[in-house]
Amino acid sequence: MPEGTEVRIMSDFINEKSNNKIFNRIFNVQKGNIPEEIPIDNFKINSYSVGKQLTVSLISESKIEDISVFMGMSGNWEFIETEKWKNVKFVRLRMDTLDGWSLLLHGSYMGPKYKFGKFTGVKRGPDITRDYERFRSNILENKEKKCFQKPLGEVLMNQEYFNGIGAYLNSEILGRLDLDPNKKFIDLNESEAEDVIKMCKKCCDESYEFGGGELKDWSNPFGGSRIDEWIRFYGNEDICSKQKFGERKIWIQKKFIKKF
Repeated sequence: MPEGTEVRIMSDFINEKSNNKIFNRIFNVQKGNIPEEIPIDNFKINSYSVGKQLTVSLISESKIEDISVFMGMSGNWEFIETEKWKNVKFVRLRMDTLDGWSLLLHGSYMGPKYKFGKFTGVKRGPDITRDYERFRSNILENKEKKCFQKPLGEVLMNQEYFNGIGAYLNSEILGRLDLDPNKKFIDLNESEAEDVIKMCKKCCDESYEFGGGELKDWSNPFGGSRIDEWIRFYGNEDICSKQKFGERKIWIQKKFIKKF
């Protein structure tokens, strides 16, 4: 948490609050809220997301500089009057406007990290909702690879192909298709594989429309999430239970719980 849906919402929030604002100061905030100013020219901000990857671009007259942000388990953003910024706990990054406002990246437990420059390390696939055809072809053209010989409950967490899918979306996708999460992806027939791909987009679109997964450490920065109206399987102890897939546990229907 947060997953691709929530990262997209945070990107929307950054763009809305930063619209027509000029920023002139940026601080790396260490533990204890001791800010370290990073020299930079006046700049505007534009943000975009690709699955779980969030990029904040600082646009000045001389250059564009990207900040790559990993949101961790509890990362979020807030826009607040600069004089009140210390009221926000666990701030990691602070960017000040000319007219007395601050955009803050914050988060406590396993919180956010950022770096200047492009993302490196984990290879992530195309955005499911806004680059659907590339998302689809990336899966179908590679489904004979060894990584697709694992159970569905694990494969759907593979960010190289399912960028933005995490625990709650995984549960909802497989639950709504009534598919056994223990079944190997490579064993799906053509129709089943297409159904999984389509349901990934459907669930990402719908969870975004309902305001994102306010399920544990994350809350919608706009407010007003209605995700409880949408969730059917994740956390539903009446019909589901947790099972481990790879390094993660997901909620799956009890009828599919694998007995060891």
